[in-house]
Amino acid sequence: MSRYLLILLFLMATYCPAVCGQMMSNGFGLASLTGDFSDKGIDINGDGLLDYLNIDVGVNIVVPGEYSLYGFLFDRENKEIVWSADHRAFSDGNHTMQLAFDGKTIEKSRLNGPYRLGNISLNWGSASMGLIYCGRLDDAYTTAYYNASDFVDPADNDKILSGKGNGNLLVTLSIKTTVPTFSGRYMYDIVGLNMPPISSPIKISSSIDKGYNLSMPGIFIPGKPNNFTIVAGKVKNINVGIMKLQGDMQRIWVSSQFPADDLGAARAESDLISPQGSYHVKIFGDAAENETKVDLTMNLEKMLTINGPFNLVINTTGFPAGSYRVNAKALNGSFSFDEIDFRDKEN
Repeated sequence: MSRYLLILLFLMATYCPAVCGQMMSNGFGLASLTGDFSDKGIDINGDGLLDYLNIDVGVNIVVPGEYSLYGFLFDRENKEIVWSADHRAFSDGNHTMQLAFDGKTIEKSRLNGPYRLGNISLNWGSASMGLIYCGRLDDAYTTAYYNASDFVDPADNDKILSGKGNGNLLVTLSIKTTVPTFSGRYMYDIVGLNMPPISSPIKISSSIDKGYNLSMPGIFIPGKPNNFTIVAGKVKNINVGIMKLQGDMQRIWVSSQFPADDLGAARAESDLISPQGSYHVKIFGDAAENETKVDLTMNLEKMLTINGPFNLVINTTGFPAGSYRVNAKALNGSFSFDEIDFRDKEN
């Protein structure tokens, strides 16, 4: 599988014109939005707080194939709260797609409902075959009443990697967690992701063929490698949606659907996420038959050139609670550590 498939994606209708409340089509007649909507809060782990606000969206499929849907949630004052996406393979006929809006982001906004679903866009195709715009609806639906406090409170627990040494290291941050399923599906949202996920002050410089170089006291981080890999276990497939925020600009991508192998593991990866701007990453797909939990493993890989003492604050905002591990491998057989420490940041 090409690692570029994940972010050979689309910059679509974020800025395209639309008439409020009217469905638009490019005339291909591949599929359309039916105008059928419903909403419900989802408490996946039974703790009394909502993990997602799910909105079902009806679609009519004329030409079978892969379809992507994305949309935005607004409050009563038209303030944008959060984005969501869905991607599925359909036969012809009427079907339901789901926009599951991240509860952590709703809670963090402190904005109460009822909420408005808007700027939804339906597209045929995939990242590998190209995408065709099918329809858009700016003012789609108003939900029932929800308080922001009904949703799960995001937990922030930054990690500290510090020490002193000299040489080149290949460092992999590995995060493993278990995600409950509901109605045969799984999902997880990482909101506010930076690449690399570092809160320490960083100087950014670009190179023509090797991406963005980063530097800070005691450390130089070259642009490559810049690998971000997600593996889902006990699944049928994996999809990844990404929204990038950079100033006032939004860019949205949705991956192809990657099927699981014979062991039930599905993999998506990319090295194209840049350090400028922040990302909302949405991981979702179909769980294997009768599975109530899905295993997620996320790996972020960077090379560090270390020269003296260093102190990295690793920003875990949006990442799941679970097992965090840092693996450091000396490159070219030359590295010396005087000291190293990996710990939770004290609040």
